[in-house]
Amino acid sequence: MKALAAGLTLVNVATVSAVLLGTVGGGLRPWNAVVSLIIAGACALVAFWQTSDALPKASPESARPVGRRFARLAFWIVAGCFAFFAFRSFCWLLFSDGNQLKVQSPNNLGDLSLHIAYIKNFAAGVPLWPENPIHPFSYLRYPAGTDIWNALLLLVGIDLTRGLIWAGLVGSLASFYALYRWGGAFAVAGFLFNGGLAGFQILRTWKWLDYQGDKTVAWKSLPLSMFVTQRGLLYALPAGLLLLYQWRAKYFQGAAASKQPSVKNDERFGSSAPLPFWVEITLYATMPLFHLHTFIALSVVAAFLFAFGDSSLRKHLGTLVAAAFLPATFFVWSITDHFQAKSLLQWKPGWVQASADFAAPFFSFWIANFGAFLPLVLALTAQAGDENRKATWIPCVNCLDAQRFDPDDAMAPVEAGQRVTERLLKRADDATEEACLTNKATLLGSIEKLTDEAVDRMYAAVDADRPYLLKVAEMDVATYV
Repeated sequence: MKALAAGLTLVNVATVSAVLLGTVGGGLRPWNAVVSLIIAGACALVAFWQTSDALPKASPESARPVGRRFARLAFWIVAGCFAFFAFRSFCWLLFSDGNQLKVQSPNNLGDLSLHIAYIKNFAAGVPLWPENPIHPFSYLRYPAGTDIWNALLLLVGIDLTRGLIWAGLVGSLASFYALYRWGGAFAVAGFLFNGGLAGFQILRTWKWLDYQGDKTVAWKSLPLSMFVTQRGLLYALPAGLLLLYQWRAKYFQGAAASKQPSVKNDERFGSSAPLPFWVEITLYATMPLFHLHTFIALSVVAAFLFAFGDSSLRKHLGTLVAAAFLPATFFVWSITDHFQAKSLLQWKPGWVQASADFAAPFFSFWIANFGAFLPLVLALTAQAGDENRKATWIPCVNCLDAQRFDPDDAMAPVEAGQRVTERLLKRADDATEEACLTNKATLLGSIEKLTDEAVDRMYAAVDADRPYLLKVAEMDVATYV
């Protein structure tokens, strides 16, 4: 994590410094490229020093020998596939074949030519923000942060082709590590093997081809169609995942830690977060310069966290967004030709289901392009909601006492409910059978009354599922007595 934060900070600060120095000095020059890289190197060292790198604790299941062996096997399989993809895609990104200059991916022919034009245009010293080199009478409408980085490398003497190849390889390594730290081998596999049923044609043809590249398949391979062609993703993918990892560690793992008696509520945020605040804000605020859609996605996530979080979470996110507002607005203003670009997003129900090449019946289109992904997402969402509801309300129902009901006990932990259960059972197990039966009958009436009162209190406090709570309460009453 330290190396990832330092590397992203190096690219980020060097690019932003070059934009600022180039704007003041009338364009990029070798001297301001060197100054930008020196400033970025110093910031990268500070980021490396201040970033924490605590790995999450392994679960008991993963600590078993069989689980460890399976996890290692899965890791090396996906790592090998990712390495094969990265080396094949970027080592032959641009190469000579006799007297011809060729590209490895046919998807990348037009994109790579455009990126090379942008890089050489920046390195030529045009005033920043530059006019569009291929469309007259307008400024460049493109988040060209990665191209500015390659222009800096070109200005300090690194060959253009080698700079493109090494940027691709290092960006691939950073993306692999960010995916793995975010979701393990499953996240890496999801990135590599996403798609519907098109890829299964290999079982019939036994040929190693990009079957999702067919003109009738709408959902293309993310690595081949976007990661290789849109060079901004070489930075935006690992940076975006690092920010998501930061927010998950800060807002969720920190919240879990705050439930411990030794952790104060004011200290709940930041205890598990790996990044210092200045790295977090620079990654978020400058994201539009590298990939605008990633910035929009991160902003949507931040908006949901702000809407559904508590006051402490809102305070932290509000500070982050407020600090990032002016620089982010400046970069959006720059890359959209002063807010004149209008084709960034479009609402299109049905996606491209009715388009000429992709047209197909509803189920055929969605199953062919996404397989069982969408039904599985719905099923997982329903299961997660049900488990979350049980995890929230079963401890509440378990906290009923036969003698009294304290509303504060409704949100007590499971351990308190277990202690109450032991007291109930102790009262029910009297010495004689007659006294035991009498006590059980009394308990049934008392618990039924208290259960109704508890459910009424909890239902009034939150938007709960009343029939579900009553059902769980009846089951727990029967278990207690």
